Amino acid sequence: MRGAHAGAAISLAGAFVFDVVDGPVANRTPGRTDEQGAFGANLDSLADMVSAGAAIGVVILSYGHFRVAYVPVAVLLAAATALRLSYFNVHGLDPASGTYTGLPTDLAIISFVALMLLDGPLAPAAFRVALSAGGVVLAVLMVSPLRIPKLTGRWSGALIILALVLAAAHAARLIV
Repeated sequence: MRGAHAGAAISLAGAFVFDVVDGPVANRTPGRTDEQGAFGANLDSLADMVSAGAAIGVVILSYGHFRVAYVPVAVLLAAATALRLSYFNVHGLDPASGTYTGLPTDLAIISFVALMLLDGPLAPAAFRVALSAGGVVLAVLMVSPLRIPKLTGRWSGALIILALVLAAAHAARLIV
């Protein structure tokens, strides 16, 4: 199963990278109408719901061998992601400070991919507990009043490099 989980981590890292670059690419597209921008924003939220809300939950369920004990974590992640995205779609960034309210879904995804590297160093049962606890923490952070600055420029480039490094670390597990 490790190969499937490494593949899931690589896919999540890819989802993160695409989520980081899709906005700047769309904003630089010449001739883009307001209607196309609104369509893209809604499509972006749907993609975030799938990658952060559903895929992370499925990965946790998979590590837990689809036992019912892991379902509440998956449901909590999906609900928190939906609430977080709905809040952002209505309120967006705080214009004065350029901050998000709650952990953005893309940062939740990359945090989860990093957490998945504990598979191996931790015993399987301990890892499943750590992964589930991490999922709960990410869900709580997504709906928290925590102010997170929008990372742009060099920071977004650094995060893309981090995602590629994490993907490479998970890919290396496929070789071993």
